Amino acid sequence: MQRFKKIISVMVFLRYLMKFGGITIMGILAINGSSRENSNSDVMLTCLLKGIEHNEIKLKHYAIQPIWDQRHSQKIWRAADDDYDQLLTKLIASKTIIFATPIYWYGVSGLLKNFIDRWSESLATVPNFREIIKNKRIYVLIVGGDAPHIKGLPIIEQFNYICEFLNWQFVDYVIGKGNMPSDVLKDKFAMQKLQQLNTQLNGGINNEQ
Repeated sequence: MQRFKKIISVMVFLRYLMKFGGITIMGILAINGSSRENSNSDVMLTCLLKGIEHNEIKLKHYAIQPIWDQRHSQKIWRAADDDYDQLLTKLIASKTIIFATPIYWYGVSGLLKNFIDRWSESLATVPNFREIIKNKRIYVLIVGGDAPHIKGLPIIEQFNYICEFLNWQFVDYVIGKGNMPSDVLKDKFAMQKLQQLNTQLNGGINNEQ
């Protein structure tokens, strides 16, 4: 019964947000999928967002259960007792989202994949979820040590498809090379592009003021 009430409360809350706009739009949200402290993903986010007001979610600090797919079970969806709803609310409230992840086995980190997979739960349980979550600007930062500029491209393609499905604008991405902590600082091309995007983001914020 408690889990059922949780499902209903989330659905009602999200419908309220859509109808009445009862939440403050936060602007830029960084979602960090690294499990390391002082990771290369951290370095890339710091370079990109220098001097820019933003919020950050470090997924390693939250509990997000893997999806339990119940879409075809003909039963009420059994909600997980974790932090997913809290993080989803922050994502919904943000205009611009920056996903940062190391490349693990040629895909995104497990932390980030769990969060993304749970969107299928929201699609199944929240009425008009795609309408609620649409029209966001997306940036993707990825970093790895094994030819990431080639082997990381499937991740970029994955986000292209995600953005197409959710009616998001995939603005740009940066692929960095690095394995040991702070290695990505040696990738001059990645650092240069991060600085360029920092300037663009700063300009976009100023134009909205």
